[in-house]
Amino acid sequence: MSNVPITSKEKSKIFQTILSSPGMNEKCKIQLMMSRQNILLLSRLIEAGLLTDKTLFDDEIVGALSKDSLEEFKSIHEEILQKGALTEFYERLKMI
Repeated sequence: MSNVPITSKEKSKIFQTILSSPGMNEKCKIQLMMSRQNILLLSRLIEAGLLTDKTLFDDEIVGALSKDSLEEFKSIHEEILQKGALTEFYERLKMI
């Protein structure tokens, strides 16, 4: 095996290929039981990592996400806050 490092462009192409493979768009039901504390943390991670113009890190997988995937994460972000009855609290917390 060669120890030649893979470039970011090559990684991005690999991830795009994986994300567009057959079956990757199938919907899967996931049931989560989380504390409100973790709901707030997950919401913040989704928002900071995916939903803002200023991402906290540069990542090939995140860079390969389609606009539809980002919209799905936005919906997940909103849904977990709503189900945890934390939407208003989260918005006020962000103003601090």
